[in-house]
Amino acid sequence: MVKSISSEERKRNLHSDRCETGMSNDLPIKPHTQILVLNNSYEPINVTNWKRAIVLLLKEKAQALSKRVIRLVNYIRIPFAKIVAHTPSRAMIYKRDNNKCQYCGATRSLTIDHVIPRSKGGEDTWDNLVVACASCNVKKGDKLLEQTNMKLARKPFTPYNKVQFSLSGNQVPEWQEFLFV
Repeated sequence: MVKSISSEERKRNLHSDRCETGMSNDLPIKPHTQILVLNNSYEPINVTNWKRAIVLLLKEKAQALSKRVIRLVNYIRIPFAKIVAHTPSRAMIYKRDNNKCQYCGATRSLTIDHVIPRSKGGEDTWDNLVVACASCNVKKGDKLLEQTNMKLARKPFTPYNKVQFSLSGNQVPEWQEFLFV
């Protein structure tokens, strides 16, 4: 017969399982790591820190699927606008372009370049920002690509889903089965 544990008992057990690092290996979550948060439908919606994951477990808003993955108990509807990566960050531009200059392929002294310069109406969008080495950025300067002999290695693109994009290329084996990239 399976003994059911009340939420108060579970909280006490989690709080009492402590060691010198602050937490025990018996925890459902691996301490000091990033935790993948899945929606009730098993789609990735976020990456959070281990402390926030513990709070979600204690409040019974999530269940642990492994030491590095939790799943929300209730489905959370996420507006489409939040899923699509509208505003690029420097880190996401570097990741999209594989930390390589999009003009010459260099991997050092990297900067961000506007394909259409700001002075000519270029904006800070996914389709207008690329990684460029400092020398290519200076060489291109305030000109349009047509005015130079430079060509892009690949056309800049907007990632469809910022969570999936940010998780692509990760090295956590427990996350692989939940990624659809």
